[in-house]
Amino acid sequence: MSRRNRKQNKNPDASDTSQALMMRAVDLHGAGDLDGAEEIYLEILRKDTGNPIALHYHGVLQFQRGNHGLAEKLISQALEIAPDYADAHYNLGKVHHENDEFDKAISCYETAISYDSESPESYNQLGLAEEQRGSLSAAKKSYESALEHQPEFLDALNNLGNVLRLLERPEDAIKHFKRAIEINSNFMEAHHNLGNAYQDLSLFDEATESYLAALSIDPDFTESQKNLGSCLLGCGQYREGLHYLRKSCGVIEFTLGKYPKYQLAR
Repeated sequence: MSRRNRKQNKNPDASDTSQALMMRAVDLHGAGDLDGAEEIYLEILRKDTGNPIALHYHGVLQFQRGNHGLAEKLISQALEIAPDYADAHYNLGKVHHENDEFDKAISCYETAISYDSESPESYNQLGLAEEQRGSLSAAKKSYESALEHQPEFLDALNNLGNVLRLLERPEDAIKHFKRAIEINSNFMEAHHNLGNAYQDLSLFDEATESYLAALSIDPDFTESQKNLGSCLLGCGQYREGLHYLRKSCGVIEFTLGKYPKYQLAR
């Protein structure tokens, strides 16, 4: 959730905070030791109750624990003290986003961008919120802005491809999915979504190849199993298609040896 690797000059001055203590907390947080990180954040806040960085990261930690109300409260407190804290606006947006409060999330992401106009993450999240609100053209523009700042941003390439499909532009979507795969051939979601775009165009052989590529990376991805099954059925490959449809539904296939009349019909 946090973008702690962003440029430090986008965050409030932490000169009054013990840098070693804060960095230790952030390292523990990044390593998944939430209890250890929280202990240090609270220690910092006992000495400096208005430390916006500690308040912010403590809020992020609470969000990760599922305590959305407390997360919103802590991050909002950080912003009362440091209203130009771009990362805090971004993470407050993610809290609202998780709660399906898309208008509030969009407002937070836009505010984050107003203080840090070079953040591809903020543009990408803004696009997701706009897409979920149904503003597809605005979402497309946001994903494109993310890619202007980070041309090899895989999530933005994938998201842009998806929104182009929703805008009934599968040919353009294919270009972005292929670009993502060129950057990272193991990007499973791009293979899967490329298959979807090919299906939009009734290019079933190409779609089959893409779904198989996705399943070579994640054999248990049910959406690829289901779509591949449907695709194979459309190509007349009924046995193979039913095989993947069964897998996607979690259907157990039984064989009963010497009691053939009890075997499942094939």
